[in-house]
Amino acid sequence: MQTYKKLLLQKLTDNGWALITQNSDCDWWLEEFWTIQSIHDHRGLELFILFKVDPLFEGQQKSQGVSEVAATVTLPTNRIAAEENSLALITVIGYFEQQADQLLEAINRYRSVGTE
Repeated sequence: MQTYKKLLLQKLTDNGWALITQNSDCDWWLEEFWTIQSIHDHRGLELFILFKVDPLFEGQQKSQGVSEVAATVTLPTNRIAAEENSLALITVIGYFEQQADQLLEAINRYRSVGTE
Protein backbone atom coordinates (compact mmCIF):
# COMPACT_ATOMS: atom_id res chain seq x y z
CA MET A 1 0.00 0.00 0.00
CA GLN A 2 1.30 3.43 -0.95
CA THR A 3 2.49 5.67 1.90
CA TYR A 4 -0.22 8.28 1.26
CA LYS A 5 -2.89 5.57 1.45
CA LYS A 6 -1.52 4.31 4.77
CA LEU A 7 -1.57 7.86 6.12
CA LEU A 8 -5.12 8.43 4.90
CA LEU A 9 -6.32 5.11 6.32
CA GLN A 10 -4.81 5.97 9.70
CA LYS A 11 -6.52 9.37 9.70
CA LEU A 12 -9.84 7.77 8.74
CA THR A 13 -9.51 5.22 11.53
CA ASP A 14 -8.58 7.92 14.06
CA ASN A 15 -11.73 9.84 13.02
CA GLY A 16 -14.20 7.00 13.48
CA TRP A 17 -14.26 5.53 9.97
CA ALA A 18 -13.65 1.89 9.07
CA LEU A 19 -12.44 0.55 5.74
CA ILE A 20 -15.12 -1.89 4.61
CA THR A 21 -13.96 -2.81 1.09
CA GLN A 22 -11.17 -2.05 -1.38
CA ASN A 23 -11.85 -2.50 -5.07
CA SER A 24 -9.24 -2.19 -7.79
CA ASP A 25 -11.33 -3.63 -10.63
CA CYS A 26 -11.91 -0.15 -12.02
CA ASP A 27 -12.16 1.87 -15.22
CA TRP A 28 -9.06 3.60 -16.63
CA TRP A 29 -9.60 6.80 -14.63
CA LEU A 30 -9.79 5.11 -11.25
CA GLU A 31 -6.94 3.15 -9.71
CA GLU A 32 -8.95 1.95 -6.72
CA PHE A 33 -11.85 2.91 -4.50
CA TRP A 34 -12.57 2.27 -0.86
CA THR A 35 -15.91 1.95 0.83
CA ILE A 36 -15.69 3.44 4.30
CA GLN A 37 -18.26 3.31 7.07
CA SER A 38 -18.79 5.46 10.12
CA ILE A 39 -18.33 3.55 13.36
CA HIS A 40 -19.22 6.49 15.62
CA ASP A 41 -21.74 9.24 14.87
CA HIS A 42 -24.34 8.16 12.32
CA ARG A 43 -23.05 4.62 12.65
CA GLY A 44 -23.31 2.72 9.38
CA LEU A 45 -23.07 5.76 7.08
CA GLU A 46 -21.03 4.75 4.03
CA LEU A 47 -18.92 6.92 1.75
CA PHE A 48 -16.46 6.22 -1.07
CA ILE A 49 -12.82 7.25 -1.29
CA LEU A 50 -11.64 7.36 -4.91
CA PHE A 51 -8.02 7.23 -6.06
CA LYS A 52 -8.14 8.98 -9.42
CA VAL A 53 -5.57 8.49 -12.16
CA ASP A 54 -4.18 11.53 -13.98
CA PRO A 55 -5.79 11.54 -17.45
CA LEU A 56 -2.37 12.20 -19.02
CA PHE A 57 -0.71 9.22 -17.30
CA GLU A 58 0.63 6.74 -19.86
CA GLY A 59 2.32 4.16 -17.63
CA GLN A 60 1.34 0.56 -17.09
CA GLN A 61 0.72 0.62 -13.33
CA LYS A 62 -2.22 2.85 -12.50
CA SER A 63 -1.01 3.13 -8.89
CA GLN A 64 1.86 5.28 -10.17
CA GLY A 65 -0.55 7.62 -11.95
CA VAL A 66 -2.82 8.54 -9.05
CA SER A 67 -3.01 12.31 -8.86
CA GLU A 68 -6.17 12.99 -6.83
CA VAL A 69 -8.23 11.52 -4.02
CA ALA A 70 -11.94 12.24 -3.81
CA ALA A 71 -14.62 11.46 -1.25
CA THR A 72 -18.14 10.87 -2.60
CA VAL A 73 -21.55 9.85 -1.28
CA THR A 74 -22.27 7.60 -4.26
CA LEU A 75 -19.93 5.70 -6.54
CA PRO A 76 -19.59 7.79 -9.71
CA THR A 77 -19.67 6.20 -13.15
CA ASN A 78 -17.03 8.46 -14.70
CA ARG A 79 -14.27 10.96 -13.93
CA ILE A 80 -16.42 14.05 -14.49
CA ALA A 81 -19.16 12.80 -12.16
CA ALA A 82 -16.48 12.10 -9.55
CA GLU A 83 -15.34 15.72 -9.72
CA GLU A 84 -18.83 17.23 -9.80
CA ASN A 85 -20.17 15.15 -6.90
CA SER A 86 -17.21 15.14 -4.54
CA LEU A 87 -17.52 16.09 -0.90
CA ALA A 88 -13.78 16.75 -1.07
CA LEU A 89 -11.10 16.54 -3.74
CA ILE A 90 -7.39 16.68 -2.91
CA THR A 91 -4.14 16.02 -4.74
CA VAL A 92 -1.50 13.50 -3.72
CA ILE A 93 1.21 15.95 -4.78
CA GLY A 94 2.64 18.38 -2.27
CA TYR A 95 1.54 18.53 1.35
CA PHE A 96 -0.62 15.42 1.40
CA GLU A 97 -1.01 15.25 5.16
CA GLN A 98 -2.54 18.74 5.30
CA GLN A 99 -4.78 17.95 2.34
CA ALA A 100 -5.83 14.68 3.96
CA ASP A 101 -6.89 16.69 7.01
CA GLN A 102 -9.07 18.85 4.73
CA LEU A 103 -10.68 15.72 3.25
CA LEU A 104 -11.36 14.41 6.77
CA GLU A 105 -12.89 17.73 7.80
CA ALA A 106 -15.24 17.59 4.82
CA ILE A 107 -16.42 14.02 5.39
CA ASN A 108 -16.73 14.51 9.15
CA ARG A 109 -18.81 17.64 8.52
CA TYR A 110 -21.02 15.68 6.11
CA ARG A 111 -21.41 12.92 8.70
CA SER A 112 -22.46 15.37 11.42
CA VAL A 113 -24.47 17.93 9.43
CA GLY A 114 -25.22 16.63 5.95
CA THR A 115 -27.03 13.49 7.04
CA GLU A 116 -29.59 15.13 9.34
